Amino acid sequence: MAAIYSLFLFFFIITLLIILALIVRPISVKIPIKSRHVFITGGSSGIGLALAHRAAAEGARVSILARSTDKLDEAKRSVQLATGIEVATFSADVRDFDAVSKAVDESGPIDVLIVNQGVFIGKELEKQSHEEVKLMIDVNLVGSFNVIIAALPAMKASREGRGPASISLVSSQAGQAGIYGYTAYSASKFGL
Repeated sequence: MAAIYSLFLFFFIITLLIILALIVRPISVKIPIKSRHVFITGGSSGIGLALAHRAAAEGARVSILARSTDKLDEAKRSVQLATGIEVATFSADVRDFDAVSKAVDESGPIDVLIVNQGVFIGKELEKQSHEEVKLMIDVNLVGSFNVIIAALPAMKASREGRGPASISLVSSQAGQAGIYGYTAYSASKFGL
């Protein structure tokens, strides 16, 4: 009798896992971006710059936001040389809600918002200053909320003829696993 019960339980669990796999399986959705406005924070380098290149190559109107005007100018030249498309640049610190709001307003209606900015200072927690921890939390987490709060009302308004709006938050595997020396960075990315 115990063998039958164990066999039944085994098949029940397998069936349940198969059903769950079918229900929660992520479905890839491709959002066309040609002729749409893509706004990318942290767009002057790294992943943000690569995304700006890709969006411009696909025919999007691209705006990038970062703190450094020199890096923004360099990124603008890079995208234009590679794709022939001129991107709009906005210099603002995502920790400054008013500056972010001004940049978002000046850029025009946003169709795709890619919240990508991030800072990382790798140290053991006991060696990190309070200011370093605050910087990572404020830029990576609070800054993301600042950008979304600034952009969301206009993204939701008057969508007729513009297709769906989309917001993408760029996080990190460090937010899912405690990695030695990533203390506040991991916490800030987990928050996303």
